[in-house]
Amino acid sequence: MNSQAVYRGWSASSTPGPRPIGLVVVLLVGVAIVPATAERAVKTTHPRTDLRTGPSREHNRITVLPPGIRLWADDYVDGFYRVPLCPVLHAWVSREQVQPLDRSLPRPQIHAVTDISVKGIEPGSLATIRLAEPVAYRVRQQLHPPALILDLFGVNLARYGVRQRPSDRCTWAVVAEQVADGWAQVTFHLTFSQQRGWRVTQHDGALMLLIRNPYRGDTLDHKVIVLDPGHGGRDSGAVGPTGVREKDVNLRIALRLVELLAERGATARLLRDSDRALSPGGASQREELEARLAASEQPDADLFLSIHNNAVGSGDPARAFGTETYYWTPMSVLPARILQNHLCQRLRTNNRFISWRPFYVLRSGDVPRVLVECAYVSNPSEEQRMRGDEFTESAALALRDGLEDFFATVAAS
Repeated sequence: MNSQAVYRGWSASSTPGPRPIGLVVVLLVGVAIVPATAERAVKTTHPRTDLRTGPSREHNRITVLPPGIRLWADDYVDGFYRVPLCPVLHAWVSREQVQPLDRSLPRPQIHAVTDISVKGIEPGSLATIRLAEPVAYRVRQQLHPPALILDLFGVNLARYGVRQRPSDRCTWAVVAEQVADGWAQVTFHLTFSQQRGWRVTQHDGALMLLIRNPYRGDTLDHKVIVLDPGHGGRDSGAVGPTGVREKDVNLRIALRLVELLAERGATARLLRDSDRALSPGGASQREELEARLAASEQPDADLFLSIHNNAVGSGDPARAFGTETYYWTPMSVLPARILQNHLCQRLRTNNRFISWRPFYVLRSGDVPRVLVECAYVSNPSEEQRMRGDEFTESAALALRDGLEDFFATVAAS
């Protein structure tokens, strides 16, 4: 996967420039002109609507929202609406990801949180927060001490305190506090260190946060691993100097890993088991990534693993070689580190690094998610190794052993 690979998220280095003074009107034939006043209600429509720190895709994400969240826009710049989340924090959202609502709709009121309760259910602990309508939110993960932090925007706590029922086994304390007017924060202090994932839904007058039960057992037995052999179909991924295609190497490793995991009692679910894409023909790159992420979110999964091989974007291909591993959520750091070490030991490759990176398929909090770059298909020596069965076998064995090591490490801790 080269430096412009489709799994890479947008960069986060830009900062908004100075705002122009005065009003400049540009008339373009056939292009809709945004009114001078941008104040209006908008509703999220995209499966993953990005709220960013500035009016471009190069700005950092503040949070990602599902469809159906009503926001208030008070400005519009370069195709982005500015939406205040609360008086002290605002975000920017692309007009392509929201639907402007009728201007007669008033600005949403600040809603009162009337009740917060936590109870245990079969998959984990379920927090229920009573609200009049769906609101913008953000979930953040803390490793030490282990906690999930839920930010609720456009709400005030009607009363302090949380009811924790005896069936709740995932949290030892839940603390609600008002950070600012229109910004409430609920911190779930967890009873276990290695987090397994969470999920947020909003319906029937409530926001519900599911905190998944901790891992059980120290082996691969009965674990469910979702495997993503990177690329496929029209997307070959990186191509080596003699024509080795990354998508083929990725798939061979994944198919062998399925067999090795089954021998240890685990269930492996492949996003693709042949040379194909997941989205319909003619779909855009973004649509293919969205299809992969959606297909990978499976309620009973224990871990997601995306298998790739790398390519140098520029420079001398002979000087870029070795193994890299990527993660996005903090709970994914431990499996990323363990898988990286096993790959380097088994493949005898250069241990380059592990890194936080917002690759699209990693941007979910449902389970720990890891993307491995086993070696460099653009490197002549490593490409030659990829032609043989020994490389496939070694990579698959390393990934199996790494997964096994991860669950054993979690159990021991």
